[in-house]
Amino acid sequence: MIEVDRPREDPIVASAELAEELAALDEIVGFDPAAALERAVALGERAEALGDHDALVTALLWQAEANQRNGDPAAASKLINHVRDAHAPLGPEHAVRAAWLMARIHTDLGDRPTALEHAMDAVAAFDEKVPRRLRTRVLIKVADLLDELGAHEDSLIWYSRAEELSAGDGRMHMLVVNNRAYGALEAGEAEEALHEAQTLITLSARYKRPLNADALDTVARIHLLRQDPAAAAETAQQAVQAAQQLESKVADALPEYLLTLAVAQRHLNLPEVAAMTLKRADDLCGTQAYARTRADILQERAEVEAALGDYRAAFETHKEFYAADQELLSQQREAQARARQTIFETITAREEAARYREEARRDPLTGLRNRLYVEERLPGLLDGRRPPGQVSAALLDLDHFKSVNDSFSHEVGDEVLRIVAGLLENAAAIPDAGSFAARLGGEELLLILITEDESEAYAVVEGFRASVESYEWTNITPGRIVTLSGGMTMAVPGDTRSSLLARADAQLYAAKSAGRNRICTD
Repeated sequence: MIEVDRPREDPIVASAELAEELAALDEIVGFDPAAALERAVALGERAEALGDHDALVTALLWQAEANQRNGDPAAASKLINHVRDAHAPLGPEHAVRAAWLMARIHTDLGDRPTALEHAMDAVAAFDEKVPRRLRTRVLIKVADLLDELGAHEDSLIWYSRAEELSAGDGRMHMLVVNNRAYGALEAGEAEEALHEAQTLITLSARYKRPLNADALDTVARIHLLRQDPAAAAETAQQAVQAAQQLESKVADALPEYLLTLAVAQRHLNLPEVAAMTLKRADDLCGTQAYARTRADILQERAEVEAALGDYRAAFETHKEFYAADQELLSQQREAQARARQTIFETITAREEAARYREEARRDPLTGLRNRLYVEERLPGLLDGRRPPGQVSAALLDLDHFKSVNDSFSHEVGDEVLRIVAGLLENAAAIPDAGSFAARLGGEELLLILITEDESEAYAVVEGFRASVESYEWTNITPGRIVTLSGGMTMAVPGDTRSSLLARADAQLYAAKSAGRNRICTD
């Protein structure tokens, strides 16, 4: 008998197909986490059989997200810690996703300062290989947390960054605006919330993407805030209909949408109709998963019963609401105590968040500002809100720095970087107070200057270059002088962070090509 070899699966093709299937989980994990978990487990088994380490880690992180969304933060946290311990070092995408998930978990536990720390860790791990949608979600999470911690102005900066990154992606762009609208709603900022609601509607038309049930509910609540119950009732009814059309986990939010509708109906002097809507909402609620919603329904039912003139029933329902609210509060406190020994109070949380935000914007080795600070600060200097003066950028690179590490040691290289950073900080302090210095990574430095004109900026940058060359390096790098090359450019109308730095980078390349230890400008 002649044996015929069966064609074996091409591992490269199999891994590519596996990667596509893992990416597709993004479409279902939000509205059906149980199905996403089952699929992620199966894909993880396939990845392990193929020996595809990257796909295995991706599958494990999808499992963690599905668990978190399904209300099991302990299982999610355990998976993330396993990934970090067993599969270190993580690549940028995995590091970002793991930190973002930890931020979500700590948000669920009510520990927003720690959640913010994890979210900022995710931002610090960004690079261009990290999917745009994931980066957008991280920026949204940072913005949400800052808003919840009382740093509203800071949150708007991060929402703007998320919106810029999400432009062209209807789903993510609308998510950014919806979250920003919700923040304005929670703050009681009626006009700001209305503006965001109108932006949502505009984006819906632009992207030919109807508002989902969650966005419709947000808009309905904004109408209530603006004391327009008719518009609120119409929009809330649309949210209910949108949720009912989905045979998936997203329909779990239906009781909340019905509650919004009932509030609008009561304000329209339709208490009988509101009572029926509340009964529908209550019938959909279980005893555990909807504890918060059920308490809110009881509170609204007391209002409806009072509107119907049944004050005794209203009083009894209000007592029931108070007991349910206290029980819910007790459960939340118990869960938080198990997860964290201490939960920051509001003032402490704000102070801790402010401290961490400052630390997250500093390079730990040199003390200079870092890439995150540049991404936040530079766009504001270019969009017309900057102080008077001209903005210029100088990208700077230490010449042949690798050979310093190789010849003397990395410890000496670190010392050289610290000395150069100090000289750079001195240079940044010469012009306008809006100027700053940053380390972008490795030996690459950035100097942003606000000066009267280009000649003044060039004098500052050239003075810095000369100060590095003339520094007494004898005791640090015996027999070797440290020099640097730089490329400088002046901002022009319409410049973005990317366009400005791209021109500076081109001039830096020109300086290196011309022999190094010089500053080139366009």
